[in-house]
Amino acid sequence: MAKYLVIDNGGTFIKPSIMDGDGNILQMLPKIPTNSLNTAAMAERSSGKDTKIEGELDSVEKYLALLDTVYQPLKGEVDGIAMSFPGVNDAEKGYCYSGGAFLFAAGQPLGEIMTEHFGIPCTLENDGKCAVLAEYWKGALQGVQNGAVIALGTGIAGGIIVDGKIVRGRRFSAGEMSYMTNDIANPLNMASGFSSDSAMGMCMKVAYAKGMQPSEVDGFKVFELAKAGDPVVMAILDKTCDEIVGQAYNMTALLDLDVVAIGGGISREPMLLEMLQKKAENINANNPLAQYSAFYPQVHICPCQFHNEANMLGALYHHLKMRGLLA
Repeated sequence: MAKYLVIDNGGTFIKPSIMDGDGNILQMLPKIPTNSLNTAAMAERSSGKDTKIEGELDSVEKYLALLDTVYQPLKGEVDGIAMSFPGVNDAEKGYCYSGGAFLFAAGQPLGEIMTEHFGIPCTLENDGKCAVLAEYWKGALQGVQNGAVIALGTGIAGGIIVDGKIVRGRRFSAGEMSYMTNDIANPLNMASGFSSDSAMGMCMKVAYAKGMQPSEVDGFKVFELAKAGDPVVMAILDKTCDEIVGQAYNMTALLDLDVVAIGGGISREPMLLEMLQKKAENINANNPLAQYSAFYPQVHICPCQFHNEANMLGALYHHLKMRGLLA
């Protein structure tokens, strides 16, 4: 039975696993902090300060050395390496035009470098596209003609299926949902960017509003406060859900989507999904456009089936397709 090392590269953690060709996770390996996202240091950098982040992965060499610690004990046991990677990339060539939080990857033929370094086939695919490929292969988008995934994580990853095919775009940036704006009249305000509705963005907004340190607020804390009826947190959560559903509606209107699946670890929270679905149902039931056309957009929201595992499964799907091992 062929085995594959599958790696989900996130801004907070690198999560490796061993999977078989049917998409089953045989073993989850210890996750590794990337130290690429330190919010305080990143804020200082944005203001022009040359702030160092301790232990940051800031070169291809450091990245390969880190992956060596994962791969070497498995050498000879795995037949390939499949990676989910942030940023804009040419997945067929393994070339990174940008690397998201992995700034060192920009302008690097990372797939080729890794194949030469490890001596086995290595592929990479954008993290958002991995999420949608996973759901299309074995999850919530199975059998749909048009669908999308909105994955709430460090940023907002995403991917789009149209006519049964992943949409990449000429510049490979289709589905980069973090760049979308919630305020069409003020697109230059970063606070109005769709990325502010990510899991991390939600936590940051709650921390700021409650006078707490960012390190004190994670997704569990947000919903602990929300379930206790905290009015400040509920207002933030309500606005966040409005914006997520609004974006899902616009995508549905533009692309005639059958369904929009919500992913990311925070999507496991039933309260979030319930709020999103109620808002979608309200739009569908009360859309004023209904009086003019029976074909007005109706947005349908469901949870992703794979949540945190989606990126790994999608990366494996891409790897197998690239090697001709999957029809």
